[in-house]
Amino acid sequence: MQAVTMSFPCAIPDTVREEHEELHRRLSEATLAGGRVGEAAKKAARLLHAHLIREEELAMRPLGLLRALAEGSVTADMAGVLSLTNALRDELPRMLAEHQQIFLALHALREAADQENRPSFQELADELVLHARMEEEILYPAALLVGEFLKLRLKAR
Repeated sequence: MQAVTMSFPCAIPDTVREEHEELHRRLSEATLAGGRVGEAAKKAARLLHAHLIREEELAMRPLGLLRALAEGSVTADMAGVLSLTNALRDELPRMLAEHQQIFLALHALREAADQENRPSFQELADELVLHARMEEEILYPAALLVGEFLKLRLKAR
């Protein structure tokens, strides 16, 4: 994976960034739980770490333009985000395959939490799965649409 650079600053929306931070914090806590829960959480965390970094770079940063685009603001310097959305399009099959591995690890975490009667970790596994599904169904497509919309609007200028 090569780093993608762009000239236009584009920030991850606060709500997405904060949710990622909270889920990551809770998963980190689960890695310290000991027993099968701790081991399952460590495996899930290993799978998630590099994935989250790339995901935030390619898929979440373009979402920072959504409000401006919805308000009709398109500027030439926004074209810099196209390097991210093009890279996301190229890497999406890999990212979705990683999600499948992550889902398996989260299923194992949920099973371990169920066997050890740790409902808070069951809920965490369920929330992480729901978050990943939301990324697949909404956030990734929205990030790609940011790029496609910009291409159309910039071409029309």
